Amino acid sequence: MKLLVLGASGATGQHVYRLAQEAGWGVHAFVRSQAAASRLDPAHEHSIGDPTDPKDVARAMVDSDAVAVCLGISRRTRSPFATPVSPLDLTSRSVEAVLQAMHAQKTRRIVYVSAFGASESWSSIPWWGRAFLGLTQVRHSMVDHTRSEALLARSGLDWTALRPMMLEDASSLDAAREMKSGDSLLKKVSREALARTVIQALNDHSTIGRSIALVP
Repeated sequence: MKLLVLGASGATGQHVYRLAQEAGWGVHAFVRSQAAASRLDPAHEHSIGDPTDPKDVARAMVDSDAVAVCLGISRRTRSPFATPVSPLDLTSRSVEAVLQAMHAQKTRRIVYVSAFGASESWSSIPWWGRAFLGLTQVRHSMVDHTRSEALLARSGLDWTALRPMMLEDASSLDAAREMKSGDSLLKKVSREALARTVIQALNDHSTIGRSIALVP
């Protein structure tokens, strides 16, 4: 498999990029700056461009069998109250560009890193959690992930959206798993575990057409 990873230098994308290499896949990293590119393995292909530009994405996507989108709205710090430094529609505009490029390149498989709270899962968060998120900058991410998932659902492609709970940087040799009834909403998912789930989902046809909530 040849995988295009958008956000390959990011907190989750770097794990997806590494794990795909370890699996023996061809990997093409798509990043937004030369500084980000300098952190990549020079032995593997990469592109620098605008993920919201279908032409930039299409150039990177040539010969790819699948796409992993690991983008998010960045903030000045990881504090949920920190000011966003990315456009508030970054993820949905990027997904729109990716889907356009996929149709042009005839690439069908895409796994998108979303978040628990997107789309209908918002109503599964307790009222106090929704109230808190509504006061933070995280609310913008939830709105934009919801837009992205709607685009995926209408795409006609083989898509999967993964919705992790709160994320942390702990190492993990295990993938995150699908949420079951009774699972706590307060447990944090390791970004490495999330990346392992992305890799698994790319080869698991049973995940196609689904938005899947994830827990540790």
